[in-house]
Amino acid sequence: MEDITRLGELLPRFVIEILVAIICGGLIGLERGLHHKSTGLRDNILICLGAVLYMIIAEVIALRAPEGMVIDPSRIAAQVVTGIGFIGAGVIIHKGGDISGLTTAATIWVVAAIGLTIGSGYPLLGMLITGITLLTLTMLHEVDRHLTRKPRPLLLKLTLREDNPEIRKKLQELLGRFNVKPESYRAERTPFGVRMTINAPEEPQDIRMMITELWTLPSVTEVEH
Repeated sequence: MEDITRLGELLPRFVIEILVAIICGGLIGLERGLHHKSTGLRDNILICLGAVLYMIIAEVIALRAPEGMVIDPSRIAAQVVTGIGFIGAGVIIHKGGDISGLTTAATIWVVAAIGLTIGSGYPLLGMLITGITLLTLTMLHEVDRHLTRKPRPLLLKLTLREDNPEIRKKLQELLGRFNVKPESYRAERTPFGVRMTINAPEEPQDIRMMITELWTLPSVTEVEH
């Protein structure tokens, strides 16, 4: 009887924790879904909710344990961490020399941790971690992309009505203004004019502006990028 009374007192707290888990997992899942990641709204809600429920079950078991028996809820939390590791490993894809899915796997791991935090009786802390996670996934995405951006080779194909030293000089000056350092020029005559192929190790950040200016060069009739 005492156990039932105690459980009734804890029930409102459990309901709040479950609702907070649904909100926190849903917010992170919504962000993942909007970016078309493999885990979306439902997945993250279920992960966060499942972690909370395991902690609630651990507390209920401890409440109903015989007198003198010590129940350690952290053992259940440890099993959740192990289980979530298998789910995270399932979304990591290794193809050739590239690895994708690491951010999604890390997000799953954090969502489970948020659920464990909420289920341990700290819903406000769980909401704070959710906010930090969302900021990391959204605001730091562009920073990370810029810092880890791999150089993209530049391949330009121009069609000229004619090819002469003056046109070559103007073309080189234009490329120089955009810090493009061509590795090779290859020109061949076609029925439509001179077809010129330019290769460079890296395309400029203002590639669209450069292409626009290429159209203004004398003799240029076509630009392909």
